Amino acid sequence: MLSYEEFKNTFCAKFPEVMGPGFEDYEMRLMPVIKRGKALDGFTFCLKREIDCPTAMPTYYFNDIYENYLEDPDITRHLYEVASSMKNAMLKGESIASSLDLNNIRKNVIGELVNPEIASSYILGVPHREFLNLYIIYRWAVNIDDSGIYSVVIDNELMDHVGLSEDDLYESAVKNTKRLIVPQIKSFTSVVRNMMKRSGATDKEIRSTLKRIDNEHHIWVLTNKHNFRASTAIIYKEVLRKIAEKSGGDYYILPSSVNDAIAFPVTTGITPDHLLNMLDDSNNTFFSQDDQMLSDTIYYYDASKEELYVCDREEVRV
Repeated sequence: MLSYEEFKNTFCAKFPEVMGPGFEDYEMRLMPVIKRGKALDGFTFCLKREIDCPTAMPTYYFNDIYENYLEDPDITRHLYEVASSMKNAMLKGESIASSLDLNNIRKNVIGELVNPEIASSYILGVPHREFLNLYIIYRWAVNIDDSGIYSVVIDNELMDHVGLSEDDLYESAVKNTKRLIVPQIKSFTSVVRNMMKRSGATDKEIRSTLKRIDNEHHIWVLTNKHNFRASTAIIYKEVLRKIAEKSGGDYYILPSSVNDAIAFPVTTGITPDHLLNMLDDSNNTFFSQDDQMLSDTIYYYDASKEELYVCDREEVRV
């Protein structure tokens, strides 16, 4: 078993050869980055004569690949898997780059909610505004299709280059996000059922699991077709009202990740303290300052006032 540094050095030495014919003029380009507060060893594959890699070039991370290597110590397998993925991503990136039009960027601006603490390393470099105890930043959705969403964070340099203000970006994001990434409100049981089906569970296993879920209390999941930044939809009053209609009134929102959120009707009898413990366990187990974590607080929706508040263990705070 190779150490992390041994693995990285071996991978760098062998990767150009594994990429094969047609890439003789390319080289590995190491790109250490801080991604939402977490140090990662990134790399891409660029033409040797290029000083800077084009933004359309895909970036991979040794940290993730090494984690896979520890589970399956066949470095050759990982080399070929990454090379295949790199080639496909490069073709996709070239296709997207050829169709980019800065004049149409305003039509494709979408919003994203981020955690201020996790975003602290880069937030001053990007336009943003506060929403409750979170920030809204902006992405340029350069391509959306059945394979997913390709987007880039809009930084101050790009905002100035296209002649937009933060107010312009916010106005565009409010219009575009729900149009380009349509929010979906699904029952918790249907989400669990679909997840188990995709994982290969049998009908008997699915029925057994669903029996353990209290069907009398309708818990709702805020998501979207692409499972991409779905939690951002809580900025829309009409989405919050729709959840209230399904919930029969007031509810709590547990931000399970940047990609989804779970709504618990107050009628379930669940307490804020219990939900916060659930959220703490989830964040500490799965994310630990990773870019998928959104918040360490829950939120309370007052249906009569049509307002969303930050909620802690003792009270609802406006």
